[in-house]
Amino acid sequence: MARAGGLGSHPYIGLFRDRGVRTLWAGQALSDAGSELYRLGAIWLAVGFAGADAAWLPIAQSAAALAFALGAGAVVDGLSARKVMIWADLTRAAVSGAVVVAAFTIGLSLPILIAAGVLLAAIQAVFDPALQGVVPRLAPEPHRLRALNGLFDVTGRLAVITGAGLAAAIAAVAPTIHLLTANAASFLASAGSIAAAGHRFEGETAPAASAATVLQRIARGWRAARATPGARTILATAGVSYGTRSLGFALGVPLLLAQGGVAGGLPTLALIMATQAIGDGATNLLTVTWRIRNPWRFLFVGYVLRGLGLAAIGAAALFAPPAVAPAAMAAGGFVLGVGGSMAFLQMMPFFQTRMDVTDATAVFRLRYAILSGATMLGALCAPAAFRLWPVAWVIVACGAALTLAALWGLRRAPPEPA
Repeated sequence: MARAGGLGSHPYIGLFRDRGVRTLWAGQALSDAGSELYRLGAIWLAVGFAGADAAWLPIAQSAAALAFALGAGAVVDGLSARKVMIWADLTRAAVSGAVVVAAFTIGLSLPILIAAGVLLAAIQAVFDPALQGVVPRLAPEPHRLRALNGLFDVTGRLAVITGAGLAAAIAAVAPTIHLLTANAASFLASAGSIAAAGHRFEGETAPAASAATVLQRIARGWRAARATPGARTILATAGVSYGTRSLGFALGVPLLLAQGGVAGGLPTLALIMATQAIGDGATNLLTVTWRIRNPWRFLFVGYVLRGLGLAAIGAAALFAPPAVAPAAMAAGGFVLGVGGSMAFLQMMPFFQTRMDVTDATAVFRLRYAILSGATMLGALCAPAAFRLWPVAWVIVACGAALTLAALWGLRRAPPEPA
């Protein structure tokens, strides 16, 4: 299926020789690690407050991401990307710090966590377009741009390892709320790193955003997807992937561990998150050097593995002996991570090589909206699903649903472009 290049020729090695890339990478790595600390800490605290009703936290975050993903361009376009990123990090640090202050003064509650989560999700929807505006200025050559996109993708995924490891270490010696303290500090460090880069990231600002309505923006992406064979299949499967991940992984696994379904609590959750990131990151590092002969098959085999890995996590909780269940669940997380990286790294070139830049951007907005909506739908189903059925069986069902959707997509390969 693929042929690997030599280790010494790995494209990431050349990228790190560029000071601007190193600086931006350091800021992004710190920001991503901080986000993981907040995600783990907030969902753990929310589950402790509200049990299955903690689903309202990711529901609210997904709604904010959906709304701001469609409208952030009107705010970001025409502004300095570097300044937007710095102010976004400073604001995220302030929001995280405010939650910690609330914990020691008025006391934490689910509404406070939801309000903070909404703000952080909205700011993320502003930060990400600014980052994408910076990347081409650092690597305008097509081959370096592809490698740089891959580098930032693997950085975000490997930051989960750092965040999970820090979460486990902090939880062992301090209250869970201090995951959010570390989160605030990481955003401050990220802002400082980006500021230290000087004006290398500056350039001509983008023209003002079009006056097109939200519906018109979505419609353009939908028209472009309809005109591109295979695009709707990919978008539909991606939606199933995010919906099942929201219900079965992001909510199901923490709830299962918090309820004592598997020994280990938060450290076991951190272990599963870390092995997922290891599988994801290792696959990225390998496949970015490969020549994929059948990208469609590679993409959907990735989704099959993602579904099987999720189902394996639930099956391990149900059937594995207690002494080995945490390790078995972590192995399922590893497979899930491998599949996720396989799918993502082939999805982006699919759109970029079959559409012009304008249509591809519209489809990416549509994709972001679909994924945010699917995540919100999965979270909305959580309270009822976890009350009607055992949590572990819900996780297995989510994995099975994604596996079936991926097998369906595998059979719908479009013709290769001329």
